[in-house]
Amino acid sequence: MLNCVTKYANMKNANDDLREHSSTDQYHRYMCGMLLSDGTLAMCEKFSCFWFADVICSYQHKLQNKEDFQVWSLGKNDDSSAIVLCTDGNDRVLISQDIPWTDFGADVATLWVEGNIILLPSEH
Repeated sequence: MLNCVTKYANMKNANDDLREHSSTDQYHRYMCGMLLSDGTLAMCEKFSCFWFADVICSYQHKLQNKEDFQVWSLGKNDDSSAIVLCTDGNDRVLISQDIPWTDFGADVATLWVEGNIILLPSEH
């Protein structure tokens, strides 16, 4: 199964606008014991997508003890609906959630979860 980043490869990728985030200086407390990296916080602010971080946090009770590493992909459709997928990093889908409507300012985005930290792949 292709993840939404592969499916939407030719569209605007939010991660491209955040390339300057290659590490984090500070972790920001978020909900459910999760921390946001500087890059994740910048993505949420720039693209008004704190809801994406909320979705990630909402599934941690199911995943955190089983999957220390998670790849979360957001893909926006032409009708402003979206899909959020979580994989184990090896294309095994762990979670899939349809989002009926979003005003997300890009077409795709990817966040990683390592332990209790949500970060951009470029911050790893």
